[in-house]
Amino acid sequence: MAQAVDELRQGPLFPAADNTPAEDSDDALERALTDTERHPTDTTAVQRLVDEMVAAGGKLGQTPLKLAPAYLSDQEAADTVLAPYADDIGCDLETILATHRYALTGDRRALKGTWI
Repeated sequence: MAQAVDELRQGPLFPAADNTPAEDSDDALERALTDTERHPTDTTAVQRLVDEMVAAGGKLGQTPLKLAPAYLSDQEAADTVLAPYADDIGCDLETILATHRYALTGDRRALKGTWI
């Protein structure tokens, strides 16, 4: 378990999609947040922020999915791998399980009630 966590820590926490550098992905989220703060009534800016936050959640969910394959139930995944992983990265288990489900399904409703 410790070796797997160490290997995952060597790469970026939020790997970029579509061969985009991770910093560009992070910059997009930061820009969307800034735009929303400047123009809170602009629905396009708010929607872009929501999209960027969901994309970040999906990227975060890739790591739990690598650690706990899809055939494991939430309880099995939590008991064997994800609870120690959540402790290691300083995140609550419910958020890790939610991002795991989101990575499996792509359904934004899986992230409901989390900080993402």
